[in-house]
Amino acid sequence: MAKRLVTFLSVLTALVCASVAAAAPMRPLLEPGPFHPLAHFTPADAATQCLNGPPCYLPQEIQAAYNYPAGPGAPTGADQTILVLTAYGAPFVANDLQLFDFGSNLPDPPHFRVETQQLPVSSDGSGHTYTWEVETDLDVQWAHAMAPGANIVVAVANTDDPANVAEVLREVLPKYPGAIITQSFGQDETGPAGDPTLPNTFSPLYLTALLRGGTVLASAGDLGASNGTEIESVLASQMQPPIQLTPSVMAAYPASDPLVLSVGGTEGNPYPGGLLTANGTYGGEQAWNEVVFGFPGAGGGAPSQLFDAPPWQRSLHTSQRLEPDVSYNASEVDGYLVILSCRPSAPGSPVLDPNCPDSSHSGYVAVGGTSAGTPQWAAIIALANELRAQSHRGPLGFVSPTLYEIAKDPTAYARDFHDITTGNNALNLMALGFPAASQFGFAAAPGYDLATGLGSPNVSNLLFDLQKRDSGNVPGNLLKAFKAVGKDHGKKHGFDPSR
Repeated sequence: MAKRLVTFLSVLTALVCASVAAAAPMRPLLEPGPFHPLAHFTPADAATQCLNGPPCYLPQEIQAAYNYPAGPGAPTGADQTILVLTAYGAPFVANDLQLFDFGSNLPDPPHFRVETQQLPVSSDGSGHTYTWEVETDLDVQWAHAMAPGANIVVAVANTDDPANVAEVLREVLPKYPGAIITQSFGQDETGPAGDPTLPNTFSPLYLTALLRGGTVLASAGDLGASNGTEIESVLASQMQPPIQLTPSVMAAYPASDPLVLSVGGTEGNPYPGGLLTANGTYGGEQAWNEVVFGFPGAGGGAPSQLFDAPPWQRSLHTSQRLEPDVSYNASEVDGYLVILSCRPSAPGSPVLDPNCPDSSHSGYVAVGGTSAGTPQWAAIIALANELRAQSHRGPLGFVSPTLYEIAKDPTAYARDFHDITTGNNALNLMALGFPAASQFGFAAAPGYDLATGLGSPNVSNLLFDLQKRDSGNVPGNLLKAFKAVGKDHGKKHGFDPSR
């Protein structure tokens, strides 16, 4: 417990310190459990690995819980490309995926490629190579698990400095028009642990992807409505010289970007319910907010301080962009099985063991966090695009307006989404020794809410509706606003939602 807390604080310390001299690094939005060596892994004992180690889900269980289509003729994401944007990467990501596929009884993807950053931009970064290994393997394995027929491309930045992350995205976008881009990282929108100028760099890249028929997704965060600013403020006050940081409601970027589909977190209802019942059916969810191994996690969700409300959120009676848009299971109590080749240099360390010459030291972890839902939502988009192609329709592209349009119809909303109405995303700071939970939090409620967005998907039903809808075009006034975003130098990005 203490080692995990030290790791977490070291990550936030790096973020706050970096703001003094350079851009704060992006941080993976995931909660990895302890590393367990893996002696063998076959379809017969995959479930046993979860039972004998940490509790964790296998792909077939998540498919059952969220009602993914199954059987002959079910979509697989064929002819679609999911692009995993990450930093540092995983040294043996292809081997890890093959072992995950073998143990989960999945086929290999039809095409798998790792694209590394070619033009060095920055030497800065956190150096948290093990944390990013877990993130990379999680994103690749679970995007593939839910859309096994899709091509998988991994775009790896040299470090987690935002300049490097943007550079590798800039390099790979022309190669993969129409790709579905999944991003399981972020930072505070504003303040010492954030950089409000990031939209000047990333929004034009997202716009380029959307105009080529692609979809862009990002995780909403794992530290509740405040994005952990209370913890950051304590760390900042202890620095020399001290940094003034006032805790506040805080959205995460890039999830807050209106061009991005933001994915928040849920967890299964208390047993005897749970995400997956004993009968193998959906058991219900609440807003993700839990403490595991003494470490708190809660779904990100807050009003943006950088972006005005986009047109599709006008009906929510807000003047600010709200995130998340949708949600997915993020629990670590029942986390996701992830296969790794390399262990941490020490228990709880964010750095890879340097003695990892090959993939023979495999292990596994159970992983939670909003990182887990984002690549699986990317897979859902891939399944929808395959069905649309069969109906001679173009890809979904800019999907957010379409999802909100579905939600306006009460019948369609009840059919396509699980409306999460219990729980909240106020981070349980008492687990870290604070006298009370975070004062910043939002409660789940009927319809859209800042804890879970529109809710989690009933995938088969949602795909049926997404197959018939028009492709998502970027609204004209939004298009104009984001074409000019690079000239704004961190100013609030506004546009007239009435046009």
